[in-house]
Amino acid sequence: MTITAEVIADSMSPEGHRLTTMQLRYPRFIHAEFMTHRMFSRNASSSRAIPVKKMIEDLQRDPAMPVSWGQNQRGMQSGEELSEADQEYCRVQWLNAMDTAIVYAQAMVNRGLHKQIANRILEPGAHINVVVTATEWDNFFNLRAHKDAQPEIQDLAYKMLNAM
Repeated sequence: MTITAEVIADSMSPEGHRLTTMQLRYPRFIHAEFMTHRMFSRNASSSRAIPVKKMIEDLQRDPAMPVSWGQNQRGMQSGEELSEADQEYCRVQWLNAMDTAIVYAQAMVNRGLHKQIANRILEPGAHINVVVTATEWDNFFNLRAHKDAQPEIQDLAYKMLNAM
């Protein structure tokens, strides 16, 4: 799974305020968590604008998948990792679900359905590309570069920190 963060612009004002812009790629399934941080100015790719064929090719080339396969337990964080055999089983099921979504989305497109609808079925396996700009990053990093954060957004946060 590809989670990436690259600084594409970085400047310092005469008053000492740093303004950083990054290009991010992460699983769409954590986008809602990213959007909770209101200090960011951001623009994200829209699945309404991406041709279905291109979306399917991206899913097949680089499917968005969990970075951790934790055991179920009470609370918001998973427990220890599943056994290797159970992790492999879950990876296969995740990919099977994505393949099934592709079949159904393509069948509907073949009947004339618009991409803005068909691509919604593909979103769970998709990445999203986001450009984000901010001067204040502390709250995001304190919450997301943290052991209690969802593993995928934690991975993104650490990659952003490293990029900065």
